[in-house]
Amino acid sequence: MAERISENILMSYTDWLGYILDGIGTNQAGFNIKNYIKPLMSKLNNFQAHTAEDIKLLENAVSNERSFGKDEDVIQEGDKSRHVYLVVKGWVSRYRLNMHGKVQTLNFHIPGDFCNLHTNLAHCIEYSIGTVAPSVIAYIPHERIEEISRENHRLARSFNWLAFNEFSILQEWLLNVGSRPSHQRLAHLICELLIRVRAAGLTEDHHFYLPLTQAQLSEAMGITVVHTNRVMMRLRAEGLITFEGRRVEVTDWPGLKKYADFKVRYLHLDNAEPNLIKDL
Repeated sequence: MAERISENILMSYTDWLGYILDGIGTNQAGFNIKNYIKPLMSKLNNFQAHTAEDIKLLENAVSNERSFGKDEDVIQEGDKSRHVYLVVKGWVSRYRLNMHGKVQTLNFHIPGDFCNLHTNLAHCIEYSIGTVAPSVIAYIPHERIEEISRENHRLARSFNWLAFNEFSILQEWLLNVGSRPSHQRLAHLICELLIRVRAAGLTEDHHFYLPLTQAQLSEAMGITVVHTNRVMMRLRAEGLITFEGRRVEVTDWPGLKKYADFKVRYLHLDNAEPNLIKDL
């Protein structure tokens, strides 16, 4: 009886922190969680709380995992997608190529992100998904996502929230490329990536791992590599950020937000944990 009750407890962020700190172990509410689901559930809890049953459904939905090296395609534009791809480790990009082979990055995906949640609605995929760092991808069959959505209304709402977020991010990226000057584009992108990494429980402060080259950053912002380098130097000179290897530290978070005109509402993190909320 006690076990059945515990399975239906909605977890608080205090409970959830136990997952992040203890690895695969249990948190204060006694729930177990596997490593490949942790960032996803941390992300979903920014929308609403979830139960042990929700976690188990998502854990059991994964049919396979595959490791990829850097700069490998998970799926290419025009292919038939039979799975939803969940980033477990590493970073990937969603991108398009024009007729001349020029890359336009549409989004970066971090651990906890679904790359293509609703491609079951299309005959073939209209973009490519490729790694920007060595990565591990979990495969979830489309029919399993559909089954979970039918049987579990809470996860169905969370899936819809994820899709809504994807649309909101795409709108913001269009505004970033189309309307902001280049120095604001990079500042805004760093603001967004930092908050997304924190929302997935991958860092707790103002520094994060950024495995992107200047060329990959330029493909996301629609500027040249040379211009990207100049913008990075400008942000450093302004005392807003520092780079050390693949580690980015935001040394002046309020200043960077103002500099970038970053308004976080498009990420829809109204129910995020308190330490994140105070920085939004």
